[in-house]
Amino acid sequence: MADVRKQLGAFAVLALVLLRLAIGWHFYRQGTEKLAYDADEGRYRVEFSAAPFLAQAKGPLAGWFHSQVSNDHDWSTLLAVPRQNEPLAAEEATRRARWFAEQQRARRDAEQNEQPVAIEFPPFAPYHNWASQIAEDWSHQVASVKALPGLTDKQRSQADHAFRTRKQQLAEYFAGEVDAITEYQHELWRLENWQAEPEANGLPFQEQRIASKAADTSRSPFRWISQIREFEQQFHEDLHRVLSGEQRADATTMAAIDEAMADPREQRLDQINLGVTILTISVGVCLLVGFFTRLASLTGALFLLAVIASQPPWVPGAASTIEQTVELAGMLVLAGTGAGRWFGLDFFTFALFQKCCRRS
Repeated sequence: MADVRKQLGAFAVLALVLLRLAIGWHFYRQGTEKLAYDADEGRYRVEFSAAPFLAQAKGPLAGWFHSQVSNDHDWSTLLAVPRQNEPLAAEEATRRARWFAEQQRARRDAEQNEQPVAIEFPPFAPYHNWASQIAEDWSHQVASVKALPGLTDKQRSQADHAFRTRKQQLAEYFAGEVDAITEYQHELWRLENWQAEPEANGLPFQEQRIASKAADTSRSPFRWISQIREFEQQFHEDLHRVLSGEQRADATTMAAIDEAMADPREQRLDQINLGVTILTISVGVCLLVGFFTRLASLTGALFLLAVIASQPPWVPGAASTIEQTVELAGMLVLAGTGAGRWFGLDFFTFALFQKCCRRS
């Protein structure tokens, strides 16, 4: 006698079909919204970036998520450094004054000898490490551009001039932001001390206070990051202007200079953006037509699990992932029941699979 507990009634089948269609439509719409039609080129392109999702990740896997996105010259380790803001000792004040005096003397000597003025970031400035990294990265980009075949000595000299101009702009901007950056790093130091206090554990008010401070400090650097991105865009435009009209009309030369200035992490992010778009559309289509439903459901479930892992619910300040959790459970139900066999193409693939198994 058949075990009725292993049989699905009409209502259960209908519910599974509706669940499959609902989740499939959601995935499909989420995927297609990441595409935009480019009328000039006559094709669709991905207009979506996973950068905010990756950059805001929290919890044990946050480091891995952050490493997948362009880190804006490693600001998270070079600028976001907890540092107490305390009065300068007399010796340190003297050392800083001596450094500025030496810089002024070096500048006068360079101008008298008609030599390029060396642009330095104060070694004691709170932005020194990040600014130095930005300048070093820009220097590598200039070197890559100057190494391109077909450039004249004059064009290479113009590329060097563009670099010096933007580095000077960078130094002047950071000099005006020193107080704000100092305060930001001091707030990071305060947050670090709060988190280290034993009494912080288990106290709702203190946990809320820490979460609020963490949210505030996480937003602070984005105005500096945004400005550096603008400087960098201007710098890249300067390097493009180094090329002659004939060189700019050559697609090969333009592709070569764009590659020379590209950030490897940006290229990886483009691949992630494309992969996420293809995955969501593919899972959505498979669920809508009921084709390879188990595989599509498991793939979608793993994707949702990655989203949930980026915002663990037990981590203070993590964004809510309850919707993804519910949809993940629905995906597992679809995978466990093979819901594509009802009103889906898996009806035929399942029949074909059974026929092949009987032959073997």
